[in-house]
Amino acid sequence: MTEPRRGPREDPPRTRRDGLPRRVGEVLGPALDRLATSDQARAYSAWARAVGDQVAASTRAKGFGRGRLTVECDSSVWANELTYLGPQILRRMDEILPGHPVKQFRFVVHARPAGATGQESDTPPASEERRGEAPAPAAYGAARAEAEAVHDERLRAAIEAALRRSSEEPPPAPGLPAPDG
Repeated sequence: MTEPRRGPREDPPRTRRDGLPRRVGEVLGPALDRLATSDQARAYSAWARAVGDQVAASTRAKGFGRGRLTVECDSSVWANELTYLGPQILRRMDEILPGHPVKQFRFVVHARPAGATGQESDTPPASEERRGEAPAPAAYGAARAEAEAVHDERLRAAIEAALRRSSEEPPPAPGLPAPDG
């Protein structure tokens, strides 16, 4: 008697022909091979290899579909910067892994639960500060400390330049006398 033919969707037999259970490697090997060659796996791998350790430490590939790789970033600064660098990253991915499936990116900011940073702050969020009002000196100290922790030199320089500009006295409005100092 011969065994009936199994369709493509049926599970493989749990035992070998000799009646012994199949080894884990026999079961997982083909499944892992399929996963490793999937478009999603190739997209994730191309991302990690193209951006390097520093950017990969602040980002995570979170989803892939229809040619779009969704990348979760630790901050809006990272998301914004990577949005501008997207075409360069795609070119780098083409060099490293020709034929990768990524055509575009979507950068999102990682949503942290309230208080997840482990640091309590008396500084109100930027949305609560009034426009044109200089932040408190304590906010500058905290912002400078955060800027020093940024490993990317260009990004750190941009943050520090923004801090310098925001700490300067704003120029008087046209037609108004300068404030007495």
